[in-house]
This record gives sequence, C-alpha cells and structure tokens, in this order.
Amino acid sequence: MLLKSSISDKFGDIFPHMESILHCGVFSHNVVTGESTWSPGMYAILGLEPFSVDPTSANFMNYVCDEDKELLMATANKFRETKVPYHVEFSIIDSKGLQKRIYSENYVKTSDNGELLEYNGVIKDITESFYYKKALEQKIAQLDKSNHNLQEFVYVASHDLQEPLRKISTFTERLASKFQSSLGPEGGMFVNRIMNATGNMQVLLQDLLNFSRLSFNDKPFESVSIKAIIEQVLADLEIKIEETKTIVACDNLPDIEAYASQIKQLFNNLIGNAIKFRKLHVPPVITISCDTVGQENYPELPMVKNSKYIKIVVEDNGIGFEQEFSERIFMIFQRLNGKAEYAGSGIGLSICKKIVENHHGFIFANGVPDKGATFTIILPQKQS
Repeated sequence: MLLKSSISDKFGDIFPHMESILHCGVFSHNVVTGESTWSPGMYAILGLEPFSVDPTSANFMNYVCDEDKELLMATANKFRETKVPYHVEFSIIDSKGLQKRIYSENYVKTSDNGELLEYNGVIKDITESFYYKKALEQKIAQLDKSNHNLQEFVYVASHDLQEPLRKISTFTERLASKFQSSLGPEGGMFVNRIMNATGNMQVLLQDLLNFSRLSFNDKPFESVSIKAIIEQVLADLEIKIEETKTIVACDNLPDIEAYASQIKQLFNNLIGNAIKFRKLHVPPVITISCDTVGQENYPELPMVKNSKYIKIVVEDNGIGFEQEFSERIFMIFQRLNGKAEYAGSGIGLSICKKIVENHHGFIFANGVPDKGATFTIILPQKQS
C-alpha cells in the first residue's frame, strides 16, 4: 500500500482542498516501475477513507457499474495500443451505495523514442450536471410533444373550426337576401348581428392561426430586401391607401437576413395600423426611416457585441396613445380602443413582437395622444 507521505510529495498539500471544491481526483501510473498513485480526491469520489485501499485499476473497477465495465476496459486497452489520450464517461457505485456519474480524461508522458513512460489523469464527479442534463432532455422532449400538439391544434383550427363559420356566414347571407321582407326590421337587425359576429370570429381565428404558426419555422434565414417587401405591402394596401389619401415616405432600406414572409407580415401590420388608427378628416402620413446601430447605442438591450443592427422607425400622425400603455399594446388580445370604433382582434401588434423576437431583435413603441405613434424595430443585419 502506498504511503501517505509519498502522495503528499506527489500532489502537494493544496490538492485535497482543490479536489474537494472541484469534485475531482487525480491518478498516475508509472509504466517503468509499475507504481500507481491516487490523490485523496480519488478516494473521496469512491466514498473511501484516503489511502485505505491500494491504488490499482482492479480496485477501481470494483466500483464501476457492470454496464460500463466493458466500455471502460475497451477504452483502456485502446489507449495502451495507440497511446492516444482518452476521455470517457461512465457510472460507479461508491462504497456507500451512491450511484455517481464520472468523467475521466488522461494525458501521457513518453520518452524521446516514443515509449510510454507514465500516464496521468483526472476523474470528475459530474453527477449533478449529468442528471440536470437528463432532466433538461426530458423537459425538451415534453416541450416537443407540446409543440406537436399545438401544431395539431393549428391544423384542426384552420380546417375544422373555419368550415362551420363559413357555413354560418353563407346561410345567414342567404337568409338575409331571400327572406329580408319576412324578417322585418328587428329580424334584419338580428341577422346583421350574426353576420358581424361571424366575421369577427373568422378574423380572430385567422389572427390566432397566424400567431401560432410563428412558433414553427425550421427554414433557414435568407437575404431579404426590406425595401422590396415594403413596396409589396404598399401594393397590397393600395386601395385602402387611396381611399384614405395616405402618404408614405420611406428611406432606402437595406437587405437583412430574415424570413421574408414574416417581415412582410410585420410591416403589413404596422402600416395597416397606422392607416386604421388615423385621426378623423386628417390624411395619414407614415414615415419609415432607417439607421445602423450597435450595442453602444443601446447598452440596456442584450444585443450581440460587435454585430451590426438595423434600426427601422415607423412613425405616423394618427390618434397615438398614452405612453403608459407602450408595453401593454404588444400583449395578445389587448385593445386600447373599442371594437365599435376600430375593428380588429387585438393580436396584430402581438404578432409584430413575435416576428421581431423570431429574428433576435427588439421592438418598442412611443405614443402621444392625438399626435401619433412611433414604432422602433431593431433587427440584426446578419443572423448569427
């Protein structure tokens, strides 16, 4: 059995304290003399008193779990043949019956002609991190299952729930057109309420579907022209822009790495909102400007250091809002105005926030009642 004094000489008095903090132990084997040494940390991991057993491979293997013995022996044999250092994970049951997960790594000392003289290594108790990782994998599996269930819900909602609404809407329209005279004023009012409620439900359901689909995008980012996308949005809103005499002024916006369809939806919602929440008898004026920023411009935001971001500001002259509601407006189903005044589901800005988050960006709003609203979007020019 190796004397304690020789261990102290080899590993130093500070080692036991370091090993206790790091939950590790050190071993060494001299190929020439056949002498093996274990540090106190080796014994501690095995649940033994220091220097209570001989520091041999056979004694260590007594504590290795049966299912990992073959792996560990194969690793050791391969090391002897190749002299290439190894790293391996395995499980042990210590002298107190506690199962532990161990990580082991070694390095070698060779002679000038390449002969193996000595190998040294470390074992580390990684039980806590190992089971934490296992628990995390289980949580991820549960999350994947929940996402799968949500995808199934999206499918059901997009087909099974919309179909009854379409039938209600169709038959209500037929009822109104064929039997309007028989229904009378009160009956006609009830029919109109049914049609309005059905239309609102269809809009709400579609917006919910759009919001839920934003969580499922496994396509890669691609180079996207923001300028071209805004031009598409303005073309889609052409009739509404003409009816409201809206003026849109836009900077020469750059290309970014993004999901084109989501960026289009983002600006469709923002520009559509600026037109919707306009002041009475005042043509909407929407200004879209752009600038390049970095972490130094917004130190309070968790931006990637030394990365280039594009700041896009969408400003309007509409009805605005109280600044105290600047965060609330991005919450799902939150409305600052009644449905009678402004139609909608209250999901549009929630979709904008979700899209920006999908692109690892930031969005915030500033408003002044009866003066207008300003939405600031900060997006990385390239996705890391």
